[in-house]
Amino acid sequence: MKIEPHDFIVEELPLYEPSRVGTHTFFAIRKQKLSTFEAIGQIAHALHVNPRNFGYAGLKDKYAVTTQMLSVEGVPPEQVLRLTLSAIEILWAERHPHKLRVGHLRGNRFEITLRDVPPTALLPVEEKMAQLAAAGVPNRFGVQRFGNKHDSHLIGKALIKAEWDEALHYVLSDKTTQFGELAKRIEREKEKGSMEKAVNCISHRLRKLYLSAYQAYLFNAILEKRLPNLRQLWDGDIAVKHSNGAPFLVKSAAVEQPRADSFEISPSGPIFGYKMRQPTTTVHALESALLASEGVKFEAFRKVAGIRLPGTRRPLRMPMELHQVKSLDVGLRLCFTLPTGGYATVVLQELKGYLVD
Repeated sequence: MKIEPHDFIVEELPLYEPSRVGTHTFFAIRKQKLSTFEAIGQIAHALHVNPRNFGYAGLKDKYAVTTQMLSVEGVPPEQVLRLTLSAIEILWAERHPHKLRVGHLRGNRFEITLRDVPPTALLPVEEKMAQLAAAGVPNRFGVQRFGNKHDSHLIGKALIKAEWDEALHYVLSDKTTQFGELAKRIEREKEKGSMEKAVNCISHRLRKLYLSAYQAYLFNAILEKRLPNLRQLWDGDIAVKHSNGAPFLVKSAAVEQPRADSFEISPSGPIFGYKMRQPTTTVHALESALLASEGVKFEAFRKVAGIRLPGTRRPLRMPMELHQVKSLDVGLRLCFTLPTGGYATVVLQELKGYLVD
């Protein structure tokens, strides 16, 4: 269980190092009790720069101590290094020609302290972590993907189905948003009779987040249907190569299964979108049945509320590099690395039954 920010330490592993020339400044920060967007907001305010000028490779947990890389255009490294902020430490800054983009990271290294865990849990947790490292971790999206109220996917579903009233109802029930001004803009558009324009009053970033949450929800649903053996290939699967993310159609599961057994490839699930590689046979029927049960057509993902959803395939399992399972006076410490897009909370979920007497 996570009690304090220092119980959950995350270090982002960059995909490449800055070249030390160019108009952008790459810099690393260590933060706590701040989301990535909140940290960018504070830094942007201190530098008198529009937050849109910043780049990031991934979003990091608010309730943790996290290290990650950011970029900003038009600000020299020396100016970034002079910043003094209470909850943010600037670790280094160097020039680079391009903006840092989402996904430009190798993965994340986690150091997690589990408190009040009985000493008898050490051996079974060690064994389970070794098993996950060998067979792979279910690559489901963690609960944080679905928002503080765990309803982001419901808003995304309403958007996909063009159920504008329902989408607005969910959004306006969240008083943590900039409720007053947003509600006024929405009401003005509704009075004009344009529900879709009312929906477009929601920021582009939030609309995209809601739609991504629904895509994640659908992926998780398929993953659950493929448990317990996520390395098992089916005829018609779209498999993904772990070395480069390349997808390909599995015409014969029997022929390709040895590659899955050696963790070279894994079966994938859908991040639904109009460019998504489609499986065949039983796998296609499974994914189509899920959409039918949701009352959603595949074509609906082409463009939603002004946002295009190309889609992709995501491996049903992810590799985990295990570094350490250590007994502490207060409990256990786990150290491991996950690839980009992997959730440490999913690893903890797999350990849940081992952490109680």
